Amino acid sequence: MNDVATPTPVTHLKSQGYIHGKLSTVLGAQFIQSAEWKQFTDSWNNLSQDGCMADGGTYRERRYSEFSYDTAAGNMTLLAHVPYSQTMEVNYLNGGIERHFEPFEPHVADSPVLRSVFQWCADSLSETVGEATWKIQTFQNRILARSDEDGQPTPEGMHRDGVDFVLTLLIERNSIDGGVSAVYEAQTQECLKEVELSDPGEFLFADDELLLHSVTPLSPSAADGRGHRDVLIAMFTRTES
Repeated sequence: MNDVATPTPVTHLKSQGYIHGKLSTVLGAQFIQSAEWKQFTDSWNNLSQDGCMADGGTYRERRYSEFSYDTAAGNMTLLAHVPYSQTMEVNYLNGGIERHFEPFEPHVADSPVLRSVFQWCADSLSETVGEATWKIQTFQNRILARSDEDGQPTPEGMHRDGVDFVLTLLIERNSIDGGVSAVYEAQTQECLKEVELSDPGEFLFADDELLLHSVTPLSPSAADGRGHRDVLIAMFTRTES
């Protein structure tokens, strides 16, 4: 279930619509062993509760920021902080409103880890769809699993995010069961890939126009009835050729 072949962005994104891989494969084994990676991942311990959940859930903590990445110049820019919004058509549960979240902490927004991840994604997209400037809507997400409330990574169910491409990057799984990610062909809803992202730096990178995605609920596996799943979600939308 967790076999990860060496990703080939052009072939996989063009022929399958997604890449399943590991940062240790595409950026080197030392990448997730570095001090910068530890500092980056430690920041998930300082997120705020998502108060915009229409289902009343208290299981999600997050921060949100937007970036621009110019593939030709290799420039990453932090954009002005704005609310996040989706249409009701894309997100029936939480769409149709402006959702306000705390921005990334400065050291996270300026992290060399984030820059390297965005650069790899943008370079992969250049090989697939050509050079572009990408707007990158980015979440730090922690989904809590507790004995009195399962965690819901995708409370809206099988869905699109209304962008061009979506990266789901695992930061940590801690004392949980569940959390199986899946991608589906949008028209037929046929499941193309189902995988439990389990290793830090493991990811799915998917074409959001061609595919739907979902993640199964989380339940705690530890005796104290608490666990969590940390991910970085980065949604890429082309802004110019």
